[in-house]
Amino acid sequence: MTPPADAPPALLQVAQRYEQSTRGIVVFKLHRVLEAHGGFSSHREDVVMNGVYDDGVLVKVRVSQYAVNGKSANAGAVSALEESWNHPAAGDVFAPPFLADDFDGYAYREGGPWTIDFSSNVHDAGHGNGSFSYDAQYNVVTCTYEPNVLPPHAASGEIVDRRAEVLPGYWAVTQELQQYKGSYGPFSAAGSVQVTYSNFQRFPDLQSALSAL
Repeated sequence: MTPPADAPPALLQVAQRYEQSTRGIVVFKLHRVLEAHGGFSSHREDVVMNGVYDDGVLVKVRVSQYAVNGKSANAGAVSALEESWNHPAAGDVFAPPFLADDFDGYAYREGGPWTIDFSSNVHDAGHGNGSFSYDAQYNVVTCTYEPNVLPPHAASGEIVDRRAEVLPGYWAVTQELQQYKGSYGPFSAAGSVQVTYSNFQRFPDLQSALSAL
């Protein structure tokens, strides 16, 4: 675990704490609401799913509810959504700047008390520019950034993750808010994604957690 030579000294302690506080097999519930508006068009998706983390890495989700513009999605749409989460395209998954394995993708500088700024030249949706804040025990509590690759029709965007201790000694994202502005044809457009994570439970092994889905 070797951070860049010019990184703030606290980065190493933050990364060590992140690794320590995400160990284990954990099942959780996720509620995601997407809303987009452009001109006379609007779109809303409401999804509830359960997922499994293995040492902080998402390994599988299963959708329990999925509605598009107020109507239940068909089996094919549910399957496609699960597939996109279970097997995401390369570069679509956020590479946390406080994870040691991702140090090479970022540059860092002191951002103020309890804050580290980061930037990245990696051109994908999994990297971006922003900052994260941490507490006195070096737990990351918030992370705010703009992805280097935005969704279709978006010209700007911001993602804010809030993290908390959801189980004794285990930290995870509890809320995420994504906001985007752009255009849809000749019209201005905007979109948001709100995600709430809850119902965290530990399991002794991966197989029992997957069975619980």
